[in-house]
Amino acid sequence: MTKKFSIVIFLFAAISVQSQSVSELIDLGKGYIHKTENIDTNYVYQFPPRFSFALTSKLQMVGFFAYSDFKMFDVIPASSVSYLGESLYKKVGFEVGYGGTSFGYDVEIGRHSAEKRRALSFGMQNLRWGGRISYFGIKNYIISDVTVGEPGDEYYIEELEKSTGLGNLRNLSLDGYWVFNHRRFAYTATNVMNVVQKHTSGSIMLTSRFMWSDLDTKEDMTGLFESYSAIQFAIGGGYSANIVLWNRDEVNNDDRTVRNLTFNITVIPVLSLVNYMETRAYALDINFADSTETQTLKKSDVWCYPSPNIMGSTALSLTWGRFYFTTQLVVNMFYFTSSNAVNKGKFDAPNIHIEGYDGDVITDLQIYGILYNWTLSGKLFYRF
Repeated sequence: MTKKFSIVIFLFAAISVQSQSVSELIDLGKGYIHKTENIDTNYVYQFPPRFSFALTSKLQMVGFFAYSDFKMFDVIPASSVSYLGESLYKKVGFEVGYGGTSFGYDVEIGRHSAEKRRALSFGMQNLRWGGRISYFGIKNYIISDVTVGEPGDEYYIEELEKSTGLGNLRNLSLDGYWVFNHRRFAYTATNVMNVVQKHTSGSIMLTSRFMWSDLDTKEDMTGLFESYSAIQFAIGGGYSANIVLWNRDEVNNDDRTVRNLTFNITVIPVLSLVNYMETRAYALDINFADSTETQTLKKSDVWCYPSPNIMGSTALSLTWGRFYFTTQLVVNMFYFTSSNAVNKGKFDAPNIHIEGYDGDVITDLQIYGILYNWTLSGKLFYRF
């Protein structure tokens, strides 16, 4: 009995400690959300934190291109292109938030842009700094195009192939920003419904992004590589400006009387300081004597030198009391290339070996890749 009682006391104490930890985290979160910003009230109006709900509509296109240039038998030029992406179709969803914290989810309506698609995001933003984590996954057919030789050559080959199974493109990104002129510039004024820019202002910004992306064909295709992975960490600086087209301040301390129309433009060049690329493919050994082929899975991973990329957006928002509408265009283009590898000797490319031929069939291999994501979105918020 004493043993059982001791166990009960121990469990109760453990639960109490955990409950206290959770309560502390909740209090910390409340303190962050309810914290009054140090702002110039002549330029920025901050709404009291309230729950908000938004219906969202998006035109979005994301995808992954991978290019391979190489030679066969040291003299014949050849190339391979693999692509997985989505067509441009409409998506709808919702976003819920409290103050500068928000969670979003969207689904497609009508004709689908890919066989399977999912996207989630969560963000915390204030006037000084903010962050957002986003994930999207696409399952669709992969298109592979292989060209050997030049048109007119007797050995010229061009083969376009569509995968029989679904390839899988996954992307996880973590974005953060820091605003210098946070007292007079409300970067979130055209993103979430918690502040209003009363007079035109702008600021230099710092931003960072961690991004992981992976393209897996799930099968052996004609293309040189079967899958690619890339990890990038980028930092950069740029400028963001809010141009106030119309503003009417609150009347009698009633935030339902606020009226505002603001246009934002943001351009931020970034430098990818961390560039890691991994490829997976099959090496093929052909023996004509006994008509056999042997495939061996090979993996290559290299670190690359820093490379430039760009992030940019433009937005227009309308605040009408507790209603808020914003439309935003976001463009992200991230590149990677094997020619920028720190140690090209570690780039263990897949190859073809033919019995009786000394050396590799494939030589002078270089890889280029592009991950793109552009979105035109509209959100209609109501603040409770």
